[in-house]
Amino acid sequence: MKRISFIISLFLMCSGLLHAQKPQIVNTIVKEERPHAFFVQQAELWWKEIEKNKKNEKAWYYYYRANRYARMTFADCNTPECKKYSNWLDESKYLKEADDIMVLIAKAIPNTYTYYIFYKDGQPGNGERYAALQKAYEIEPDNPDTYDELVVYYETQQLSEKRKEINNRWYMSNDLSSGILNYNYNVLTSMSTGGVILTFGDNDTFPLWLLQDVYSIRTDITVLNVSLLAIPEYRKQVFDKLSIPILDKEFTDGATPENQKEIIDYIITRKPEGLPLYIGTPAWKQFKEYENDLYLTGLVLAYSKENIDNIALLKNNFENNYDLDYINNQFNYDIGRPIVARTNVNYLPGIIKLYQHYVLSGDPEKARQYMKLGMTIAGQVGGEWKDKAAEIFK
Repeated sequence: MKRISFIISLFLMCSGLLHAQKPQIVNTIVKEERPHAFFVQQAELWWKEIEKNKKNEKAWYYYYRANRYARMTFADCNTPECKKYSNWLDESKYLKEADDIMVLIAKAIPNTYTYYIFYKDGQPGNGERYAALQKAYEIEPDNPDTYDELVVYYETQQLSEKRKEINNRWYMSNDLSSGILNYNYNVLTSMSTGGVILTFGDNDTFPLWLLQDVYSIRTDITVLNVSLLAIPEYRKQVFDKLSIPILDKEFTDGATPENQKEIIDYIITRKPEGLPLYIGTPAWKQFKEYENDLYLTGLVLAYSKENIDNIALLKNNFENNYDLDYINNQFNYDIGRPIVARTNVNYLPGIIKLYQHYVLSGDPEKARQYMKLGMTIAGQVGGEWKDKAAEIFK
């Protein structure tokens, strides 16, 4: 009996080790959180699949992605393993630069979906890039991997019907996190009529456009991704619509932080008087020099040279406009749940202000409601956020 038990245990242990070495799907980092070491490991595992079969398109696809995200996550990696190296390529012999991988892909699997989806990757203003994306889309029209860049292309070309077409496909693919969509619904409802919001990333831009295109939610709001405003033709078109004078400048080095700041400063100083201007709360550090003119109204900060009664706006947004059911009740599986939980932290500044307001105004029941909501959000993130919330709401 002991011998049989030993053999079974050994078999299970070996099976576990074999399973651990199996290559895994590499999702985008805006959809699923993974540590840097995961991408390094997956680069090795997918390369070994390529060595078995040079025509394995799936292996090439995830090998490219693993390398891309290994590079992107290296700078923020603080593990002892990462600190040994000054360059991400030195971590493993299986890591390669994107251009070097594309040379290999072009030789092994030319004219495939994987070849086109990564062709001139990272060059959003390049016409050849979009021609390749169109070919990738034609090969696999139901694959959502092309949708984000196609939406960008149609936005920069001001082709609103084509943008709607892709956003409807994107929505039907069920690719975007429902939690992120719920959050961005509340962002849209935070603003006054005809407002403009400046955005900076994927999860604060694409969901807003999708909700506008698919559900016609707050189509009066203009969503401006600051990085895209570095493109002269696009900037001219949207500035014309908003009656902002033309910023006649070529940003030859693209949307660098310095160039983004110049664009932001220009919009703030040259926008028409009375045009409501907002930024999402995650971007407040990029507007630090304007903090005396920024008013928290919920999930956005309103820019105003005049005083705003933001407590009244906070109360209206949290108590009348926001749909918060998803925070407590999310029944669908979502691999991006940790990202949603971290994104929801942006509710906390407004919740804390309202909690303190109701404590001072002598409404303990309302104060308790906001304390409960704040602790729920902080608890879903855990760690330092939970400890901070417990201190504030004690």
